[in-house]
Amino acid sequence: MVVQCILFVFVIHFTSWIIPPPNQVVHEYWFLSILFTADLRLAELGAVAAACVATYLEFVSSRTDLSKAFPNLSFSKAPDDLTKMVEELAQAASIECPEVDLLDSGVPSAFTVRTRGHYAIAVSVGLLESFDASEIRAALAHEISHIKNRDFLVRSIVTVAKVAIFAKPLSYFTEAGVYRAREFLADRTAALLIGGAGPLISALTKLHEADREISDSRIGNLNCCFNGKRSRFWLLSKHPDLATRIRILKRIDLKVYP
Repeated sequence: MVVQCILFVFVIHFTSWIIPPPNQVVHEYWFLSILFTADLRLAELGAVAAACVATYLEFVSSRTDLSKAFPNLSFSKAPDDLTKMVEELAQAASIECPEVDLLDSGVPSAFTVRTRGHYAIAVSVGLLESFDASEIRAALAHEISHIKNRDFLVRSIVTVAKVAIFAKPLSYFTEAGVYRAREFLADRTAALLIGGAGPLISALTKLHEADREISDSRIGNLNCCFNGKRSRFWLLSKHPDLATRIRILKRIDLKVYP
């Protein structure tokens, strides 16, 4: 995507050498020349910014230690039974087993990050206490599905593209839309991975019911896949509404698992 943006800037420069700007064709249309120049400069700025963001995501953000990436949160070694569950799901999904960490928070939450060059799944104490074994497995399957579906690569490309075309307002809605679509895909993949959508529906229902009770801003700001917090403006939200996820999963369950 970065290369494409740079090529796009080069093409604009190349055509500007061959095709004279509007003010050289018709003097009365001088404002078109201003718009042309402004758009070119914004494209150049976006390409440079996108290259910087891509470099940061690949060589800094994804290689940061978990405790340094989230200094306001406390992590510890996950229980053996939780680690074993992740190992089984990773094997079923035919991916390398990610690291598993326990998040010290009473808020039901789970999320996946890239840390020290590999994937890590963090599960909160609140989730382990609120969910039964099948629901915990469903939540972990959802996180495993993000890794299996290469969602981190997709998200990085979309984020870099948004930066590259930051002057186009539609890019902000497009990024959020792609993120939401990947959540729906992860839900579907998780349902197939565990053999049914029932446990996942049950887990999301518990989150939906506890939505108003979640007050830990440290967790809410993470915008986790398994967290009741959601944006008030859904078009810019990177995670779909829990009620919508539940409704779609019920349709999937009826269609795939009659």
